[in-house]
Amino acid sequence: MKVLKIIIYISFVFIVSCKSTSETQIKKIDSAKLISDQGIVYALPKTNIRFKVEAVRTDIFPGPYYEYAEKYMGLTDVPEKRETIWQISNIVIETYNDMDPENLYLLEPSGQFNVDLKSLINNGFIFPVNKQMVQKYENQFYGISELGNDLVFKDLSVSKYVGEEQVTYYKRVQRDSLFAKVPVVKTQSVYKSFEDKAEEASSFIFMIREKRFELITGMADYYPDGEALNAALKELDRLENEYMDLFIGKKITSTYTANFEFTPSEKDLHQPYFIFRFNEEKGVLPANDLTGRPIIVELETLKQVEPISNLIYKNENPEEPRYRDKIYYRIPDLVKVKVYDGSSLIALRKVAIEQYGQVVQIPAMYFMDEEAFIEFYREEDE
Repeated sequence: MKVLKIIIYISFVFIVSCKSTSETQIKKIDSAKLISDQGIVYALPKTNIRFKVEAVRTDIFPGPYYEYAEKYMGLTDVPEKRETIWQISNIVIETYNDMDPENLYLLEPSGQFNVDLKSLINNGFIFPVNKQMVQKYENQFYGISELGNDLVFKDLSVSKYVGEEQVTYYKRVQRDSLFAKVPVVKTQSVYKSFEDKAEEASSFIFMIREKRFELITGMADYYPDGEALNAALKELDRLENEYMDLFIGKKITSTYTANFEFTPSEKDLHQPYFIFRFNEEKGVLPANDLTGRPIIVELETLKQVEPISNLIYKNENPEEPRYRDKIYYRIPDLVKVKVYDGSSLIALRKVAIEQYGQVVQIPAMYFMDEEAFIEFYREEDE
C-alpha cells in the first residue's frame, strides 16, 4: 500500500559546508509592501476533487401480449407497464491541482540563488502566476435522456393480421310467382383479435422448440452438421427470444456519465457536502434539484503532516545563522474522501489534499539541481 512519504536525507557536515551566501528574499504577498520588478510571483497548489459518476439506465417495455403470457406460455409476473430505472454503477474519485490565490509569494532572487524553479513548476510544487495554465476541465452532464418513440416490437406474428371468414346471407329470389330465400356464401376479410395473434405467436414458439429438439436429437428429416447446424440453432434461438419478448417484454440498458467537482475548504471537514442528487426514475441530477435524494461527500484528514513539519524544523541548528532564501512549500495531507447515499457508503478513496496540509519554509539550497537533499513524493493510498 502506498502512503504519503517524505524522504529526508540529513547530514550536518553537508549543511555546514554548503551554506548559501544568497540574499534572496521570499515572502508572502500580503506581507510585501512593494513588489519588485525583478521579483517572481508564485502560488502554492490547491487541490480540486472530481467525481466521475457512471449511471446505468434500464428501460423496461412490456410485451404487447403480456396479458396472455400466463394463458398461452405459463409465465407470471411479466412487466405490465413502461418503466425507467436508474442505478449508480460506479463513482471514480480523482484530484487535480491548480493555483491557490490565497497563497501567493514574492521571490526576489539575488546572489548565488540557484534553485531549479522549472523543475518545481513541472512537478506541480509551485504555480507561476505570470504563466497561463492550461487545465482540461471535464464536461458535465445533467438531465434525462429519452429513447424516443421508436418501435420496440416490430415482428408480432408470422401470420397475416387479416384473415378470411365465410359469411352466409340469404338472397330473395323469385321463383314462379313466389319469392324464396336462397343461401349465399361469401368470403370476406376480417381482422384477427389480439388474443388470436397471441395464440399464433405462442404456437410459433412451441414449433421452434420442437424443430430445435429434432435437430439436436437427429430426428429431423434433414440433419445439417458442423457450422450449418450451429447457424441453424443460433437462428432458432434468436427467433424464440424475439417472440418470447412479445410476452415477457424487453429491457434496454444504456450507460451515462456525469462529472462533478468541488474545491475542499476548512468548513468541509466539519459538515457534509452535496455533490449531486439521484432519482431512480430521473437519474443523476444537479445538487439543487430537490426531486432527487442527496449524494453527499465527507472528508476525514489523517493528520500526518504535523509530525513531518516538526521534523523539518527540528533539523535546523539554532547556533547556525538562519537561511534567508527559504522556499515556501506546502506538504499535503492525506484525506479520506467518502461518498454516501443516505447511510450507505458507495465510494471511498484516500487522496492528497494540498490545502489541508501545512506550509513550511525549506532552504532553497535543498532544491538545487546538484544536491538532491529533499525529495517529496505525493503518492496516495489505493
